[in-house]
Amino acid sequence: MIRSLPLAYLSWFVGKLANLPLPKPLALLSVRVFARAYGIDVTLANRPVETFRCIGEFFTRDLRPELRPVEDGIVSPVDGTLRSFQNITTQGVVAQVKGKTYSVESLLGGDEQSRRFHGGQLWNFYLSPKDAHHIHSPVAGTLVRTRRIPGRLWPVNDWALHSVDGLFAVNERVVSFIETADGLVAVVMVGATNVGRISLAYTPLETNLKPWSHKPILSLDHDPVISVGKGSKIGTFKMGSSVLVLTERRLVEGNDLDPFASVHYGRSLRSLVEGLQAA
Repeated sequence: MIRSLPLAYLSWFVGKLANLPLPKPLALLSVRVFARAYGIDVTLANRPVETFRCIGEFFTRDLRPELRPVEDGIVSPVDGTLRSFQNITTQGVVAQVKGKTYSVESLLGGDEQSRRFHGGQLWNFYLSPKDAHHIHSPVAGTLVRTRRIPGRLWPVNDWALHSVDGLFAVNERVVSFIETADGLVAVVMVGATNVGRISLAYTPLETNLKPWSHKPILSLDHDPVISVGKGSKIGTFKMGSSVLVLTERRLVEGNDLDPFASVHYGRSLRSLVEGLQAA
């Protein structure tokens, strides 16, 4: 049934509804009901719950900064679930689930930078409806390129992981390339069903504004480059989805993991992986 649905139009429409400003009493009620349904602590937001005008605005809430200290080394870019950590093969192949693989080239839309990630590492994070939906830089460096790659809007749940070949390489996505002292890092923001838009904090690019229009691959080379601090906001999901982080070098020692472990943005990925492998 889901294969027959116009997912791009459906996601655009749901995004419009979620971001429709409501009268203050109704907005407060809807946000409180939503927060209660998903077990969200509204006191973690950096503004009072009664100031949110709709559920969509609450989705993109900022958290109180003191709650998310930025630790050493490469860090988690999101609040969410670490679904997998893996070493990319020297041929540039990564695993989606057991028995399903895809290539770095297909994920990054054939970008000429793709080969730099062969033999590197990849982290896959999932954001559920309860998570704050900003994406933060996992490293300090310079943004050198942004790439919007059109595609489908399949869900990114367990069903899709096991049913859609190359899921993350066929869904719509935006890639931020960051040059660092430890090599190139790619932050891949993956669209999904009911993700109304992906927006960026450092350039006026948004996805799925007009689902009926033709969307070619768009590459933006930033000249001059854009400095970015570790933990600084680089993008926002208007609804939940997935973020993949690729590194040119293997920055964390360890074997492949499928931990489904909760993580906060700013958390050291080295300490997280070490803890999971020691458990």
